[in-house]
Amino acid sequence: MIVFSFFSVAGEPINASFPITFYQTAFVDYRFNPPRLRIFAVNKCVKSSQFLLADLHFDGNNSAPVRKNLFGKPMEGDCPSAYIPAQSCVFNPYTFSIALKTNEDLKKVTIHLGSREVELNVQNIHKKSTEGITVCLQQPVYYYSQWQNIVLYIEAWRAQGATRFIIYFHSATKETWKTLEYYRDLGIIEIKFWPSFPSLPFGIADNYPKIDDSVFIIAAYLAMNICILDIKTNIGTVADFDEVMVSTNGRLLDYANKEMTGTKVGALSFENHYISFTPRIYTSNFSGVASPIFKLRTGPTKYIFNASVIAIAQTHFPKSFIDSSMRSKNADGALLHFRFDAEDKNVTTSKKPYRFFPDDHSTHIKNMEDTAHKIFNGSIPTFSSKYYDTLQECVNKISPVEDKPYCLSTGGLCRAEMDKVNDWVYAEDEGLFLIGT
Repeated sequence: MIVFSFFSVAGEPINASFPITFYQTAFVDYRFNPPRLRIFAVNKCVKSSQFLLADLHFDGNNSAPVRKNLFGKPMEGDCPSAYIPAQSCVFNPYTFSIALKTNEDLKKVTIHLGSREVELNVQNIHKKSTEGITVCLQQPVYYYSQWQNIVLYIEAWRAQGATRFIIYFHSATKETWKTLEYYRDLGIIEIKFWPSFPSLPFGIADNYPKIDDSVFIIAAYLAMNICILDIKTNIGTVADFDEVMVSTNGRLLDYANKEMTGTKVGALSFENHYISFTPRIYTSNFSGVASPIFKLRTGPTKYIFNASVIAIAQTHFPKSFIDSSMRSKNADGALLHFRFDAEDKNVTTSKKPYRFFPDDHSTHIKNMEDTAHKIFNGSIPTFSSKYYDTLQECVNKISPVEDKPYCLSTGGLCRAEMDKVNDWVYAEDEGLFLIGT
């Protein structure tokens, strides 16, 4: 007689001594079949055997919570990160998830970390049916963002079919904040605060660096993927304030709908074209936008996507689709990338057919200049590169001379330097991140 012996590794729950902070909301994602519970966190690397011990509270007057083990994956794919500036960061963006039954109505999640406990509210996510493009800012507004970039970004994306903008906000100059307030009050953008991460609990804090000091660029992956779940339109994208994607002919929205509606194309990838303006939009008006100067420099692509099928996004490509049969396709268009320091780069230029607006540029340029005067009551602020230069000096100090990994976590490490040169507007702390008590 043959006897089969079965065994499995029981695993270990993440306990009170583990350094972890959670985004305040747990998501039930009905775009998956069956739906998935998805929890976002920032923490040190997790072993494959480690899990979160969670009580799932479903609808029902007398129903007892259901205890589940939730396993996590790093959002960048690797932990530690394979990206050199992030390799030595202690904290990484993570997702913890588990499949649910279709008819289950989850109301609350309680995570048990030994003596610590964290309670998360729940938000349901469904497939997207509203036509339009939602633009998620790739990483929170952070210190030196120029107000001129924001005006061009908002107006150009709107001309391409964008109907909604979601902006996470960490810090900015008063001029940049005033620009964001202007568009918020018009109902064009939503500003969501992205404050500094909280301190770890007593007894843990002395064993680890502050989260802000050791998480890559204030966990941009976390922000962009949470933003994607908040998209209501059928098309979405994640782009910095100096990036606008355009199609070769016509509006981007029309082109995207044609390529992705009813097809297996889940994303369109746009070749990166670095550009500059003459005159500069920072020291003059917006007239140079009509004829961007294209630089012969290569750069990573960016993409737009079908918001009903994207699962995990990374900066330059979709990490995964909900439907594994979906694919990315090279787009007939361009990413127009107007970096702040583009004029300082001594590189060869070329001619390209791409432009920011699909119709008459003169009308849009006048609109941008009129908008700037409205925002600042006719008194346009004088440009200064001091804040940008200060941040770059701080980053250079963080970066070691030797070819060794380092954590480029400017969100925390550069705050003292930045506070010396300006009275910044900072995000209000509304309990966005939870560490448990």
